[in-house]
Amino acid sequence: MSERTNQLRAGFALTLIAAATLASALGGGCDDSAGPQQLLLATSSGSGGSDGGGAPNLGEEMFHALEADLVKECGACHKLGGLADTPFLGDPDSQNPAPYDVMTSWPDFVVKDWATSLLVSWPAAGSHSGPAPSETLGAALEAWLAEEAKAVEDVANAPSPTIAPKKPIMGFNSLYLDALGADFTGMAITFWAEELTDKSLALTEIQLYPTPKLGLKFEHPLFVVYPIGTIDGEPDPIDSFSNVAGEVEAGKPASVGPGTLVLSNWKKGAKLSLAFDVLEVVDPAGGGGGMGGGGGGDVGDGPCQALDAFTAEAAPALSPCVGCHGGGNGAATNAVDMSDLDNDLSSACGQILNRINLNNPPQSQLFVTTNPQGGASHPFKFGGNTNNFNNFVNAVTKWVQAESP
Repeated sequence: MSERTNQLRAGFALTLIAAATLASALGGGCDDSAGPQQLLLATSSGSGGSDGGGAPNLGEEMFHALEADLVKECGACHKLGGLADTPFLGDPDSQNPAPYDVMTSWPDFVVKDWATSLLVSWPAAGSHSGPAPSETLGAALEAWLAEEAKAVEDVANAPSPTIAPKKPIMGFNSLYLDALGADFTGMAITFWAEELTDKSLALTEIQLYPTPKLGLKFEHPLFVVYPIGTIDGEPDPIDSFSNVAGEVEAGKPASVGPGTLVLSNWKKGAKLSLAFDVLEVVDPAGGGGGMGGGGGGDVGDGPCQALDAFTAEAAPALSPCVGCHGGGNGAATNAVDMSDLDNDLSSACGQILNRINLNNPPQSQLFVTTNPQGGASHPFKFGGNTNNFNNFVNAVTKWVQAESP
């Protein structure tokens, strides 16, 4: 095993003391009036789940204890095909995907400081358009989040640029780099995940996405597996990308190495983290970087070959996206800049083309992330209206087919 991998193991091990302190602080007493979820938390000596040696996953047990009430109160909006654009309950009826799997992989739900979880902070801030959870469900959710928080790794002091562990979705995943600094806002690494067995996980189409104005330089990406309930990461045992390095040009995504990886140290239900020896923002204009943003990033000399089809079919269908991707939301605009849809369709077309899979159009990120029946996290899913989504796909696909070789 490489020196780099051993250093990473050592760096992660330093957080064990801090995690133990957090676990102690989250413990508490109970009284006879406490609900079953609160009693379960108070009598636990575990740390959010299995220790990798067969111990029960307490966090999952607590979730299943509150699941029926959660689905009853929130399912109409937040299950797949529900009324909201946030289907974090998955499919409660078929359990495919299971609510627990989706909620533990949903961005900013399970976090180290459980009180800052979107499940808590969003309704508290008055941002939630629907009714707040009942007092009983709210308390149970907080207890569950506190239990899950015990196994969340704090990578702020990691020895190299590191993306915090997240439970991967079996399907399309997007790990945003925002936590690494303001210059990284809107940048992401994406991949498709598939469990081959309980002990092996395949990652395919691994790509780094810069912003329209800023590129990336990277060296030695290293995926790390975190078994349920642990904060001791297990790096890729063969260090598959040890010799991988490169630069990603602004506005143009690029594959990481061969773009594929099989992790032979996978544990079912585990989280994934990603660390780099080097991960730096590259400003093609010079000056040492700076915040990417809207304003029509240059993506090259006419990357689209079917601009007429884009103008006639795709651009009108994409118009609802401009509210966020046209400058209204900085992270969204950095990720996919649509600010030129009204004035420079060639530039806008190039940005959208980055999110299209010409070899397999239905698997394009533009469609996968907005599908009301899909588990990928994206804040707009056509309000759960599958007909509207299908109309969108059909219109954009006419352009995609014209672009296809």
